[in-house]
Amino acid sequence: MRETVFRGMTYSFESPKVFDKLLLPYDAKERQAIVISNPLGEDFSIMRTVSLNGMLTSLATNYNRRNKTARLYELGNIYLPKNLPLTELPEEKMRLTLGMYGDGDFFDLKGVVEELFEKLGIIGAEFEPGNDIPYLHPGRQAKIMKGKLELGFLGQVHPEVGDNYNLKTEAYIAVLNMEVLTMIATFDRKYEGIAKFPASTRDLSVVMDKNMFVGKVQHVIKKNAGKILESCEIFDVYEGDQVGEGKKSVAFSLVFRAKDRNLESAEIDRTVEKVLAALKDMGIELRS
Repeated sequence: MRETVFRGMTYSFESPKVFDKLLLPYDAKERQAIVISNPLGEDFSIMRTVSLNGMLTSLATNYNRRNKTARLYELGNIYLPKNLPLTELPEEKMRLTLGMYGDGDFFDLKGVVEELFEKLGIIGAEFEPGNDIPYLHPGRQAKIMKGKLELGFLGQVHPEVGDNYNLKTEAYIAVLNMEVLTMIATFDRKYEGIAKFPASTRDLSVVMDKNMFVGKVQHVIKKNAGKILESCEIFDVYEGDQVGEGKKSVAFSLVFRAKDRNLESAEIDRTVEKVLAALKDMGIELRS
C-alpha cells in the first residue's frame, strides 16, 4: 500500500535553544540569527537559519502519538543575515525539507530524492558521503552535488539529536536548496526507443569495513564497469556474526547491456573481474 505524504507548515520564528538541540558548534554560521525586536517569548525570538527544527518537532509529535510511520515535507524559507546587527534585508532561501520514520531507511529517502530529480530533468547529481553535518549520523549522511553546485543533503538523524527531540526511533531527513534546483531544472526530455538487445544481470555481495561509505564503493563499481553497465543498485546490507566484527556485507545488482550488440558472457566476466580487482585495492573482498 502506498504511504500518504503530508505537507507540513511550521513557524519561521524559533528559539536559540534549537542550535544546541541540533548539536551545532558554538562557532557555526547558523547561530548568526536575526533577533526579533518584540518576540512572543524566547521560543519565538529569532528567525530560523536552518529548516530542521519544525520538521523534527513534527516527526516527534507523530511518533509520540503512536503513529507507526510518518512522511512529511515542507517548503519554507530560512533567513540568513548579511551582517549583524542588520543594516539591510537578509537573504531568504527557500528549502524543501523531507522527513520520515517507520518503514524505510536512508536508501528509500535517497530514492525519493532521485525520483524528484528525474521529474525535474536534473541529470548527473552525485551523493557524496561525508561526516561533517553535526545533526546527522556520521556514517549515514551525504551531500548532494552536481559538479560544484550543492543541491542539498540527506541522512539519518543523529541519535543524540533524536533524543533531544524525544524522537525515539530512527528518522531520516533531506534538505534541498530550491534556488539551485529551480536554476538547473528543465522539462526538456530525450527519449530512447526500447532496447533492442537483452540485458544481463550479475549480483555481487562484498564485505567491507563497517564505516566505509557505500556510495563510494558504488562509484568505483560504475567507474570500472564502463559503458556496458546500465545500472548498479544496492539491494541488501547486512551486519552480523557471519561477516565478522567491524564488517558489513553489501549486495549490489549489476545490469549490463550494450546498445549495438548482444553482450557475450566472457565480456561481462572480464568486466566483473576488473570491478573486483578495483574493490580489492580498497580492501573489499567478495563474500564467500
